[in-house]
Amino acid sequence: MKATNSRQFSSVAARTLKVVGIVLILSALLDSIVLSLPGETADIFNRVWQLAAATQIVDRGIMPLTGIALLLTGFWVDSSTGVSIERRSVWLDLRFWALLLSSLLGLIYLLVVPIHLNNTRLELREALAQVDREAGQAEAQLEAQIKSPQFKAQIEQLKSQRRSQISALLGNSGQLEQALKSPEVPKELKTVLEQSKNDPQAVDKFLEQQAQELPNQARNEIRTRKQQKEKELRTRSRNSSLQTGISSLLLAIGYITVGWTGLRSIGILRLGRR
Repeated sequence: MKATNSRQFSSVAARTLKVVGIVLILSALLDSIVLSLPGETADIFNRVWQLAAATQIVDRGIMPLTGIALLLTGFWVDSSTGVSIERRSVWLDLRFWALLLSSLLGLIYLLVVPIHLNNTRLELREALAQVDREAGQAEAQLEAQIKSPQFKAQIEQLKSQRRSQISALLGNSGQLEQALKSPEVPKELKTVLEQSKNDPQAVDKFLEQQAQELPNQARNEIRTRKQQKEKELRTRSRNSSLQTGISSLLLAIGYITVGWTGLRSIGILRLGRR
């Protein structure tokens, strides 16, 4: 009686594993296909779509493999409990199709690796070229602005405002001492305030030097932003290449190992002996 109940339970467990495996395989494949469908047929050759599709497929790649494992485990439970598996044509054997799908998916994931790496390389090159063009345009606009009368007028206005502020500070000994002791006041300005006590032209020299450095500061800001963008793009591209590329390679190894090993075990692939 116990043996019968145990066999019935094993039969139910095997059937459950098979059903869950099939559902998991079909739902994962359908999910990947639907999420990866291009908006238009021409988008298949679009690099942006290819990158997004590769990411979607790789992110969901473990689910079909899990389904195949559950399906094969169901057949193993049947064989381990003594349930005879009906001899059928290979085309009607569910194991054959599961293992063939595993081999096919392995080849697909193997092809994804070089394609994705090449796409990320080309995408990075185009993005860097775009950043370089934008920085060049910004510098050209800056040079044109520097040569314009409006820029020179703004510089003179700024010099006049700062000269008035420094003069007011020098005219108030209490505020002057407070500014010299304050850690928030730049060191260069403190030096100018000290020198202005003996050299009335020190303030004018300081303001003129600052006015001459403004274009260089603007150029440096443009170059700094360019370097930051380039660094971000390279980091993002490297992370995408490593994450998707390595994951796809591991999935390819897993699928091919399961598929080819399984096909050999059921007699589909036979290696000759020397």
